[in-house]
Amino acid sequence: MREGWVKYLIMVIVIYMGTMCRKPYEPPAIKASNHFVAVDGFINMSPFSSTTINLSRSRNLLDSVTDLPELNAQVLIVGAGGEMFPLADTGTNGNYVSALLNLDPNQQYQISVTTSDGNKYLSDLVTPKIAPPIDSLSWELVDDPAVGTQVVNIYVNSHDPTNNTRYYRWDYLETWQHQSTFETFWALKNGVETPIDASENNHNCWTTAHSTSIILGTSIALNEDVISTARVANFLKDDPKLDIDYSILVRQYPLDADAYKYWLTVQKNSQSLGGLFDLQPSQITGNMHSVTNPANIAFGYISASSVQEQRIFISNKNLPEWKSNIGISCPVDEIQSNPADPLIWTYYDTSKQLWYYVSGPPPTMKITNKPCLDCRYQGGTSIKPTFWQ
Repeated sequence: MREGWVKYLIMVIVIYMGTMCRKPYEPPAIKASNHFVAVDGFINMSPFSSTTINLSRSRNLLDSVTDLPELNAQVLIVGAGGEMFPLADTGTNGNYVSALLNLDPNQQYQISVTTSDGNKYLSDLVTPKIAPPIDSLSWELVDDPAVGTQVVNIYVNSHDPTNNTRYYRWDYLETWQHQSTFETFWALKNGVETPIDASENNHNCWTTAHSTSIILGTSIALNEDVISTARVANFLKDDPKLDIDYSILVRQYPLDADAYKYWLTVQKNSQSLGGLFDLQPSQITGNMHSVTNPANIAFGYISASSVQEQRIFISNKNLPEWKSNIGISCPVDEIQSNPADPLIWTYYDTSKQLWYYVSGPPPTMKITNKPCLDCRYQGGTSIKPTFWQ
């Protein structure tokens, strides 16, 4: 019995010592402090249009910040003939914007970036491409067995009769309408409940967002340069974006073969699910290079092209039984009005607001949570977009 106990004690000691000697492995890539320059954007060749370039720094795995904008840089569009067009720093987000320009489509262009630390980067000279028009945008409501529910698919159709495009990229701006749970015609101004009309309340809001996925298409395998029903977006049943009215503005960019390969690599690396049989991550090389120190890595691919765009609307009225179940707690309480002046708000709970008056007797207030009366708590703005139907 004693011999068995001694063996057990030895085994515990060995395991303990093995654990104490184990050190966490931190690969050099995780602990590296490099923050490489990333350049995102394109040279806009559409007549009298501005170009926007975003500069940022790559993040390491141990970084706690979510964004590293590159500020106080000098950014230029440079023509092959030596012309230079500056881009202005817009503030704190790393966006640099040019004035309205009418660039020569028969001249090559590149982007020059000089960062605040004195390092200079140049993109390769690129030949501008002219975007063919979008023929149409369409949408359909279908049952998708892959997800087990209805979906709305949005498609783009295009063609280039000159057969000079072949490679396409799309992105979009989407805008959707949403509402507060209740509509009120009262607002608190200087401590007094004041009547307002429908144009002043915050019952209707609109939120706009940029697409986050990389959407590509090619007709290189076809005899004609035709893009037919390329899906640019889709929504599962009861998506809250489609609760009322939804609009999508699709923008079309032509690419050359090198730009298409770059964006295809980015797409595969960023949108893969990481399954066993997925393509392995590959190095993303663009056409940005360091002039000051060739060993400095720069990410990004600069193209020069015009842009074509088209907008469609989708109404919830055309989506039978589509309605999200996302809601907020909206309990309604009834309290007595201030006897001295029923319009003075003296309620102790500042998270509540007046919904409407009950004439009484005695006069009372129906109150509820502020987010139930103000759609801006959901995001967006109560100012209707100029393009809204």
